Amino acid sequence: MQDHYDLPSEDEFDENRPHDSEKQESDAQELDFLARLKQLSDDAQQEAEGRQGAFAFTPEEEAEDQLFGAEFAGDMHNQQESYDLYYAIRRLLMQGLPRGEENKNLRQMVYDEKNLLLRDGVDRPAGGGTIGADSRQGKPSLARSAYEKTQAWANRGGSAYDIFLEYYDLNKQMRFR
Repeated sequence: MQDHYDLPSEDEFDENRPHDSEKQESDAQELDFLARLKQLSDDAQQEAEGRQGAFAFTPEEEAEDQLFGAEFAGDMHNQQESYDLYYAIRRLLMQGLPRGEENKNLRQMVYDEKNLLLRDGVDRPAGGGTIGADSRQGKPSLARSAYEKTQAWANRGGSAYDIFLEYYDLNKQMRFR
């Protein structure tokens, strides 16, 4: 059995290739585009002189030349610490929040505010469904903040409203609200 392929003739092949004048025009457009991009970049660089991205350092801070700490680099990767803190917070809330079916909505509002913080601002979908974030695996720095607030609340015997406001304030600080 023999397969027959229709190969293009030389004329057809040449028709599919861009002509030299078209290629030169395309190259010229690309160079023009790159030149404009470079000019915009240079203009933006001159306007932003003395600034480092989104950080505004004082001359004293720039002179210190310190490396970032280990907690900065490992903040997103220490899952065991986040997990442990999540369950410590949960235990404190279960002991301190009012029990009973009549208080279920109140507890849920506190849990939702806590979880918004621990999920790094990912809120529960309005219609239900998959959230896409796990409160137990959030950033350890957020879990530490939430734990400190929860521990202080438990030590003073605060109300559900008090702990809700603590989480709400943290969420506002982090711009999750």
